[in-house]
Amino acid sequence: MTAYQKRKSQRTEHYEKHVKGWKQRPCAACNGSGYYDHNNSPRCAACDGTGKERYKPERGCIDAI
Repeated sequence: MTAYQKRKSQRTEHYEKHVKGWKQRPCAACNGSGYYDHNNSPRCAACDGTGKERYKPERGCIDAI
């Protein structure tokens, strides 16, 4: 197995385990802004300030795609 094939199998394994099937939606705690309010507040802890939260949709939704 070449180095390329080995690295490709690692990337494929990572994708299948951690990425595939996850979706993103606006964070419910900060409403997608990344902050709790507009008055020098800290970054949202629910989404780490990204404004997006990851969720795994129901199995039926993935099959429909």
